[in-house]
Amino acid sequence: MIAAQSVRCDISAMSAVETIKAAAAGLDPDEQYELFRWWTGSDAFRQRQLAALKGDITSGIDDLDDGRYQTYSEANIMQLAEDVGRAGRERLKKRGS
Repeated sequence: MIAAQSVRCDISAMSAVETIKAAAAGLDPDEQYELFRWWTGSDAFRQRQLAALKGDITSGIDDLDDGRYQTYSEANIMQLAEDVGRAGRERLKKRGS
């Protein structure tokens, strides 16, 4: 259960979301995790995630239908793996900057 903590802020000028964010910032990590688990288990969150997944699947099917894809063979699959790894490392570097 999330324990109540004293979070000082002027809620009169804040939206409900800003108020919740400010309150969540005052929670300890275990309480933040509990809040996260509660939210991700909610029907509203799951419905939004499902809608996003359906959209991504539709987009992928459209790409396939329109010929927007690449095929890979044993000869070039290692290059793909290296490219994906390099792109991931670059994204991580940018986040750390």
